[in-house]
Amino acid sequence: MAAEEIEQHPQDGECYGVLLYYKYAIFTDLEQLLNFYRSNCASLSLVGRVRLSTHGVNVTVGGKLSALEEHISAVKLNDFFEGTDFKLASCHEPLNDRVAKECGFTSLSIRIVEELVTLSSFPLPKSLDVSNAGAHLSAVEFHSVLCDAGNPKEKRKNRTLLLDARNLYETRIGKFSTPNVETLDPEIRQYSDLPSWIDNNAEKLKGKNILMYCTGGIRCEMASAYIKTKGAGFEHVFQLYGGIQRYLEQYPDGGFFRGKNFVFDHRVSVGSSDSKVLGTCLLCNSSFDDYSSRNRCNFCRMLVLICKNCQNPKSMYACELCQKNGKAVYSVLDMKAVEISEAVKPEAFSTLTSTECLPIVVQQNGKGQRCPED
Repeated sequence: MAAEEIEQHPQDGECYGVLLYYKYAIFTDLEQLLNFYRSNCASLSLVGRVRLSTHGVNVTVGGKLSALEEHISAVKLNDFFEGTDFKLASCHEPLNDRVAKECGFTSLSIRIVEELVTLSSFPLPKSLDVSNAGAHLSAVEFHSVLCDAGNPKEKRKNRTLLLDARNLYETRIGKFSTPNVETLDPEIRQYSDLPSWIDNNAEKLKGKNILMYCTGGIRCEMASAYIKTKGAGFEHVFQLYGGIQRYLEQYPDGGFFRGKNFVFDHRVSVGSSDSKVLGTCLLCNSSFDDYSSRNRCNFCRMLVLICKNCQNPKSMYACELCQKNGKAVYSVLDMKAVEISEAVKPEAFSTLTSTECLPIVVQQNGKGQRCPED
């Protein structure tokens, strides 16, 4: 890591960073692995999340860069981690206590789980074999394929499409955009919604060269394997190895990626040297891409973009998905009516009685304003 890339903690002069890595492998002794992470991470004062399963590990931890490098060295002593892509990046201190707490970067959480990432809320028809996941493409290879596919003279260009495996709030601040290459954004609230979207859009994917991408790669492993279980016509599935993070490291100017890469730690997002603002405020549509205020939809809890001029602690918000799917339900005290602006479709809202909530006025673009008590 170059010296100019390293940021120092303003208080102790230490260099801090974030480390992400995952590994799919068969672990027979989870207790031994659990004890290793407990001991190693505690001794190095690391914070963040460690998820262990019989299928592998998924790790996002932060701390001093020197401590993170020591952790990597210790992990590499285990042959199970051979070939693991350790993504280490410098970072500033948490933006605020709320961001750090929500991202799990105020303490260390180590858990044994069934799935490293939850692909579905319901049991899948068959267990997925991650060894049958989409072929890995390096950042350079991924970029080259996009260049060829985007060439108007390329006869096969119509057979190539991009599939974003991330959640809607992530795609709203950054995504790949390649001329002449179709990009599919499932617009899902959470990763476990992706299989249903794939099922419902199988015909769009069939017979295509599918290029998948996500933040760091792990979500594409399972999702690409799921696509390939559909059989004939779904064989040509590829994934960006190392995710958007490795791509931006290879192409500091952003390459074909526009905006910022949302990350699940206290950095919130990471951009290129040409990070044009792609996101917009949910309420006023002004350019805005900062999730550090952690505003959320009051119905599904998904993060929403609310610019500083529109932020109000008394306001409630309905994300675009809840408005679109008609899932926005406002509780009203003593059955007082909810006043709905003409700008918001009435069929998107319903009311419930409650003794715990104040009356609410739903304003434009899904903003709910608590009314003063009588």
